[in-house]
Amino acid sequence: MVCAVLLVGPPVSSAACNARYDSCCYTGMNSPGQAASTRTVLLTVVIVVAVLRLAQEVFIPLALAILLTFLLAPLVGRLHQLGVNRLLAVTVSVAFALTLIGVLADVAVNQLSDLAHELPGYQRQLHENLTHIRGALRGGIADASKAIEQMGREIQRVAPTQPTLGDIRKVQLVEPSATPLQMMRDLIGPLVRPFGTALVVVVLVAFMLLRLNDLRERLIRVLGGRNLYATTEALSDAGRRVSRYLLMQLLINTWTGLVVGVGLWALKVPNPGLWAALALVLRFVPYVGIWSAAAIPFLLSFAVSDDLSRPLLVLGLFGTLELFNYAVLEPWLYANHTGISPVALLLSAAFWTWLWGPVGLLLAIPMTVCVSVMSKYIPQLEFLRVLMGDEPVMEPHQRLYQRLLASNSDAADRLLDETLRSSGSTLKAADAVIVPSIRLMESDYDQRTLGASKRRLVLDHVNQWVEERLELVDRANSTGKTYREARVLCVAAADRADEVVAKLLTAALLETGVGAAFVKLEELEQIPLNGEDGRAAVEVVVVSALPPEAVAPARAVCRSVRNRKPDLALIVGLWDPGSDLAKPRQRLQAAGAGQLAVTFAECVATLDSMAASARPDPAQPQAPAVAAQPDPSTAPAGQSSRRGALLHS
Repeated sequence: MVCAVLLVGPPVSSAACNARYDSCCYTGMNSPGQAASTRTVLLTVVIVVAVLRLAQEVFIPLALAILLTFLLAPLVGRLHQLGVNRLLAVTVSVAFALTLIGVLADVAVNQLSDLAHELPGYQRQLHENLTHIRGALRGGIADASKAIEQMGREIQRVAPTQPTLGDIRKVQLVEPSATPLQMMRDLIGPLVRPFGTALVVVVLVAFMLLRLNDLRERLIRVLGGRNLYATTEALSDAGRRVSRYLLMQLLINTWTGLVVGVGLWALKVPNPGLWAALALVLRFVPYVGIWSAAAIPFLLSFAVSDDLSRPLLVLGLFGTLELFNYAVLEPWLYANHTGISPVALLLSAAFWTWLWGPVGLLLAIPMTVCVSVMSKYIPQLEFLRVLMGDEPVMEPHQRLYQRLLASNSDAADRLLDETLRSSGSTLKAADAVIVPSIRLMESDYDQRTLGASKRRLVLDHVNQWVEERLELVDRANSTGKTYREARVLCVAAADRADEVVAKLLTAALLETGVGAAFVKLEELEQIPLNGEDGRAAVEVVVVSALPPEAVAPARAVCRSVRNRKPDLALIVGLWDPGSDLAKPRQRLQAAGAGQLAVTFAECVATLDSMAASARPDPAQPQAPAVAAQPDPSTAPAGQSSRRGALLHS
């Protein structure tokens, strides 16, 4: 991990990393600079993996020491805060950890010794059980075996015979008897390496805990002395995640070991303490550790029981306990504090096992957490953050657009309904997800990366959902408004996309209490804007226009409306909050547009301001007929009090 940081470059802040990532998305995936950067990153990854593989004798003790340092650092810090000298705090913490390991080892050795004495009896019982099972299955298996043997004899009979070889003289090599020195070497030699590694790990842990602050400062200096904030944040984030994961994992494993010991004791499985300690230790190995710990108790329960009930109960104990840990304890205690998706954890476990063997499997999750945190602050490792992280890598409007492009209608509908429920209103859902997804589609269509047929399918699906929503809102209002009674008309500037957004705006306005209606562009000429024949006069026209080709058709609609009724309020919705509105505003105002909005919320705010300005001033004398009307400020908190009489039927 440290090698990767040194080779790739210093960390930067999270915001700067996100900005670089967003800029890469818009500058193209195959630019020469990005291709060269990708090659550099891949070459760096290959070099780091090769170094870790070849120098594993050095890196494995170092990684184990760092892991134990993360685990003991909170205890040392707490003792130091209580006024204990740091040397004494480190000594107490390391001694406490070694004592726990020694107690577990002592329990395991004693239980293992008892198991060795009772093993011959278990073997006899296991042989008898297997004999009973073999007798129960003998009928079908015997018939199948006879058929296979008969077939083998027939094949040998028709097969060509092999030429017989002459007599071959056998030579036997006799090794000389081992000397006492060789016997001592063979006895002690296999123990030197693990004990030596353990001693190196303990010494490294002690010195790391003693010089923890100094090591952190030196690492900050090496990784990013010019950006102290980002480097400090990266190291703190990695330490916090790994320490919390290890602590919570230790608590869960201890709970698992206690329940396994009590459960096996209740099931009368021999040596329950040994299997409890084994479950506590092996559960640190992700995914396969708990089932490795369950294998031997299962076989032992099969050897000491006369039927299959006890082995099945042992499997049920481990399975139920692991399901409870996975579904309840782990989400409650550390939830997503690792920041890695389950698929990435599986792949990382396979990778570290290939790299360092069983020790790599034990270190898989902590090492992967460190790499994931580094990828959050190092731009060149951004792809690892995307691949391994558990956070969504696509915005909600991008997910909706992707579902629509994939013609996944059910998923798109579920996403739309979920967005509507979470936002609480059509207006918020439109501004956050629906309109941005349509705008993204229009951008792809304008750049000719999206075909006309696919665009039509996407718009058809969104239009169907919007029409259902519009009908539901209109039915909920129970007013039966048509465009002849509405005070606000929503008009599409040009094509189908503008029509869909205009319908969506109509539904949002109706939901907020504004008397609105959608009209097609060709129907606008037949609508009496002045309220002839006793019909309500239209007071506001909202022109819906989606970028990029939005200003010209919106200007044409504004001129048409202005020629018919010069004093009519006109609002143009250019639904792109991130665009520069200086020139479009000038061109639209020259065509007669009074206001410009880029979001549905801004459009509603503009209508509110129009209603407030049209409301009479209570400080001035009022005519009797007008004074008899209820004061909007004292009216109940309903639709009329929110919008005023100007915008309501």
